[in-house]
Amino acid sequence: MNTRSPWAVYAALLFGTFITIEAAAFQAPVLPSITRHYGIPVTLAALILILYFLGLTVLAPIMGRYGDLHGRRRVLTLGLLVFSASEFAAAWAPNFGVFLGARFVQGFGVACILPSVLAYVTHLFPAERRGLALGILTFTMTFGATAGGLLGGLLIDALGWRSVYWISGALALAGLLPVRLLVPEIAASGARTRFDFTGALALFATIAALLSLPTWATNFGARSPLTWVIVAVGVGSLIWLWRHSRGSAAAVIDVDILSHPAFAKPSAIYWLHMLCFSGVVYSLAFFVNNRPGGSASQFGLVTMFLYGWGLVSAPISGRLVDRYEPRTISIVALAGSVAGVLLLLGIDAATPLWLVIVVVSILGLTMGANSPAVMKIAFGAVPAHKMGAGTGMFSMFRDLGNPTGSSLSLAVFGTTLAYQARASVTRQVDALGLDAAAVDALANAAGGRARTLPAEIAQQLSAAGIDAAQIVREASAAGVSAALHNAGYLLAALMTLALLVSLRLPRTAAAPAAGEAARSAAAVR
Repeated sequence: MNTRSPWAVYAALLFGTFITIEAAAFQAPVLPSITRHYGIPVTLAALILILYFLGLTVLAPIMGRYGDLHGRRRVLTLGLLVFSASEFAAAWAPNFGVFLGARFVQGFGVACILPSVLAYVTHLFPAERRGLALGILTFTMTFGATAGGLLGGLLIDALGWRSVYWISGALALAGLLPVRLLVPEIAASGARTRFDFTGALALFATIAALLSLPTWATNFGARSPLTWVIVAVGVGSLIWLWRHSRGSAAAVIDVDILSHPAFAKPSAIYWLHMLCFSGVVYSLAFFVNNRPGGSASQFGLVTMFLYGWGLVSAPISGRLVDRYEPRTISIVALAGSVAGVLLLLGIDAATPLWLVIVVVSILGLTMGANSPAVMKIAFGAVPAHKMGAGTGMFSMFRDLGNPTGSSLSLAVFGTTLAYQARASVTRQVDALGLDAAAVDALANAAGGRARTLPAEIAQQLSAAGIDAAQIVREASAAGVSAALHNAGYLLAALMTLALLVSLRLPRTAAAPAAGEAARSAAAVR
């Protein structure tokens, strides 16, 4: 029998969670630097996020179920080792292909970590104290995101983009020690079932197709045969996955859990909320970095407030959901998020940084408040012996929101930015008689694809007495303002949908029976 305090065990688990979330938050400020380093367009930058979240979302339910069967500390240890190695590989990556491969492996590492930590919550704490524990978990995740965004921006400006991966890899290795010393193994079920390769393949095809669809549609066109092939693969594999899972005893996706409205509705809300939150983060990453006078450090400051207010609201919300209806708290939080996204539509390139910070503070506050509420409702619908599978699926929904939001928002943002930047450049130089190469170079600089103009183009413009810097500044300001507004309209519509779903949440969260709670506590040894 384990005699350690549940909070001591939980603290060790939270450290590993903090590291992975901090590393994930590094991606927002580092993305523009990587885009420039490898010379890729903004619309393809979403692949950096998609590959990571593809590994995470596909493997989270698989590793959650594996933890149910073979021990959750074992899976957690594996995740920290894999995550550390993949961070080092990303820092070393000599080309974009290797970097993308490392990002996929990073997703696998986090897929081992987060479902395990969520499953430990239900074993360490009874239902009447679980809201507070989930609030502290959200606090830790938000703190990791806050530190990652701020520290990432400072490190990139001071040491270059590779530094963030070296540091997060080293921190993951440090996180192994408290896990091995303090965290007990949860008794495995002992069952031996065949791995569901068919379900895993169908899940991989579904998520890969649907996550990458906005990126391919943006780059190849909505009418492209390739785009429609991807749509057909995504829909077909989803139908295949659902039918297969209904007839499998150990399916990757547990249809019984997923069919429970008390699990499905809060999971869908969390997915939509994370989708919108991620869309805001990555739209602002390019907006703040690319607008005149912007920098990675400024965006780090924005994310500090965005996530920092979540630090304040999450533990308070966790305490409240143990006393009041989680449904009510979720509705209020989502209404605040809708208001925050609508305020985002009033921001343009000339908006002072402090006003941007005010708007993102509202979004951070409401995101932190909603998380413990929907988590408690969802986990209350999952049987104790399937908690790993349930938390794995919830993690999948949560983490599907990040790449879906980033790919959708970057597709809208990148397309609008490129179009508006070129249109602005064309208007400004229409009477100057510049050749196509000069216009392309100016449009690329204004659209964030290049930090400086090619030397020969710069010399050509200087010889003609043209102020290239002024042209680029005006075109960039017009482009990022229009791009943020278009992305904001999409996110406002999706956030409103989440609010409507929240009105149909159950009025009370189902708490586990006393006997079930006792069996869960006894399983920790």
